[in-house]
Amino acid sequence: MSVETLGNWGDAIRGVGVQFAEFKSQFEGEYSPSWEPVVKTMPANGAARITTSGLTGVGLPTRFTDGSTVPKKNRYKLYDTEFNIDHYGAQISVSRFTILTREFQEKFDEFKALAYGARVLKSKAPAQIFNRMFTSGNGVTNGVHVTTYGDAKPLASVSHPRVDGGSAQSNASSTGITLTESNFETARLALMNQLNDDGTPIEITGSIHLVVPDDLEKTATIITGSTQRSGTANNDLNFYSGGSYPVLSSKWLNATHGGSATQWALVALSTSGTPLRMYMFGDLALDMSVDKNTKSAIFDVILDFEVGSVDWRGFWATKGDGQAYSD
Repeated sequence: MSVETLGNWGDAIRGVGVQFAEFKSQFEGEYSPSWEPVVKTMPANGAARITTSGLTGVGLPTRFTDGSTVPKKNRYKLYDTEFNIDHYGAQISVSRFTILTREFQEKFDEFKALAYGARVLKSKAPAQIFNRMFTSGNGVTNGVHVTTYGDAKPLASVSHPRVDGGSAQSNASSTGITLTESNFETARLALMNQLNDDGTPIEITGSIHLVVPDDLEKTATIITGSTQRSGTANNDLNFYSGGSYPVLSSKWLNATHGGSATQWALVALSTSGTPLRMYMFGDLALDMSVDKNTKSAIFDVILDFEVGSVDWRGFWATKGDGQAYSD
C-alpha cells in the first residue's frame, strides 16, 4: 500500500505549485442503485455461515374409489445451499504532514471516498449472480464470490434434477435464443411452466423482471413498453406493457465489466420474493487509526456479505448468442 505524501500531490499542497480554480472529486454525490426486488437483501443475523434448505409439498390429491386406501404421498427434503460470508475492504494511508498542509481538505474526505467505493461494490456484487449463471459451483466472478444453489448445476441449466425423482427440468435456452418479442414470449412461458420438486406448478404472485445489460436495454424497453406489439406491422395491443414486466438494466452486466452483450434473464416474484439473495453481515464499517512509527493516518472500510441463489425456480436465462447450450 502506497502512502499519500507531499510528493504525490504536489500542486494540491498549500504554497506549492499552481492555484486551482476548481478541484473535483469523482466520488461526490450518491451512488446507490438497487437490485431490489430482483435480488433480495437479507441480514446474516450475526452468522458467518447461512445454510438454506426446505421441503416439498405432498403434490396433488389423487382420485381413489370409495372404500379403498387413501393414496399415500411423500414429502422430500430440498438441496442444501451454504452461504459463507465473504469479506471486502479498502484502505488509504496519508502522511501526517500531507494532511496538515494540503488544500481542498473537504475534497480529500477519505471516509467519503471509501464509503462511495463500498456502495459501488454493493451495486456490482448482485450482478455477478447473473454473470456466473451459466457456470457450475461456487466461485469468484469479477472479484465477487458467488454461491450457487446446491443441486450441482449452474443457476441456469437445461437439466436441473428433482428431489422426488421426477424428470429433470430446464430454466435455460438450449439454443441461446436472442432477445426478440417472440423469444421473450417463449422465455415467459418456459418460466411460467416451471414445476416445484413435487411436480406442482410454481407460484408467481408478482411481476416478472427482464434483466439485461445496457446493450439490450433499448430492445428490452421497446418489447415491454410499446403501446402496440413491437416488431410487427399490425395494431395488436402489447400484452407486456402496463408494468408487469419491468426492465432492469445494468452496466455491470456489460461485456466491458465482465458480463455479456447478449445474455438476458427473467426473474419472477413470488410470495417468498425471488430465488436470488444478498446476505449482509451488518453494513459497511469505517475506521481510522494512526501508524505509531510514521504517524500516517490509516483510513479503511470493510464490508461482509455473500451473494447467490437459494433455488433456480422463478429464474430463466439465455446466453442470447444463438449457440447450443447443454449444461
